[in-house]
Amino acid sequence: MRKGILRVFVSCLIFLAIYMVTHRPSEEQFYTWIQEKYKIDCKEKLSCTKKADEKSVHTLIETGSNIKNEYLLFNTIGKVYEDKNGDKTVIKAIGVCGKYFAIINDGISK
Repeated sequence: MRKGILRVFVSCLIFLAIYMVTHRPSEEQFYTWIQEKYKIDCKEKLSCTKKADEKSVHTLIETGSNIKNEYLLFNTIGKVYEDKNGDKTVIKAIGVCGKYFAIINDGISK
């Protein structure tokens, strides 16, 4: 009985690992996620726009970027955006199982 439960458990772990490797999200999926969650639209990658509300839009410039795709089961992306007033927005996310999840979302004002 124990051997059967152990085999099922190991099989599930192997299936989960294979699923995570084959469904690691791309950088393009990150930009889609950041647009939906934080209203930051980066069509040109370096110059972005952020909707503050329905009528106002702020231009942001990407001042820092860190993308790690080398991990087997997940990847991480960190972006730093700065507006014309010098206010920074730091967003770091982990991509796993086809989705991104925020690790850090920090708005830093000068």
